[in-house]
Amino acid sequence: LKPPDLYRMTITYPRKIWIIRHAEREDNINRHWKKLDGAEGLASDNSMLSQRGKQQAKECKNRFKNAQFSHIFASPFDRTIETASTIVEDRDMKVKAEGGLCEALYLCEKPPGFWETDKLAKKFPLVDDDYIPVYSRYTLPKEGCGDDACVTRVGTTLRKIFEKYEGNLILVGHGASIGACHEVLMGDFKYVGQATVSEFEETAPGKYRCNFSSDSSHLSDKKNLRPW
Repeated sequence: LKPPDLYRMTITYPRKIWIIRHAEREDNINRHWKKLDGAEGLASDNSMLSQRGKQQAKECKNRFKNAQFSHIFASPFDRTIETASTIVEDRDMKVKAEGGLCEALYLCEKPPGFWETDKLAKKFPLVDDDYIPVYSRYTLPKEGCGDDACVTRVGTTLRKIFEKYEGNLILVGHGASIGACHEVLMGDFKYVGQATVSEFEETAPGKYRCNFSSDSSHLSDKKNLRPW
């Protein structure tokens, strides 16, 4: 990432950037998930969390109960928004739904099946309906096949977020988009498990180090976290 210029005067360093993969999704364990209550209106790429995933999200919340952070951003898919909403449900904070953090587009419907912010906010009250995302489902750039095809899009998203928002940040994404975060920040695409936490530190404008990646120490059940 190139050091930003316009907003840097309001941002102090070092600061933490926590990146979390969404918790377990229902379609990982149930191919008939669209018949369940709560699946109405959801596209095939927009599964909600499983019961195990809901528990994992609560354990992520508990991990961050004493952490100080100023903003939380999440891909607009239901599984990422629910994970992020659970983390901040006891805080005076809203979730910023950011299309730039969504899954690799070759894995999604065209356009991706996540809902626009105003509709999301009616389903998830903690969604910030005033947030203007870097990318909406209709402005996402074209991408090729492969998980790393989203690296350029994720890089643009991170740069714009990091330029504008101060303090420690949490980002909730997907396997491919989090792999891309590792590529953008550290030059090494890396897969992480579901509901795991990766911690980066921005030590100076545009300078990053990875303190740890794909940490699952907060999870009571560490089996089958689907890192691929």
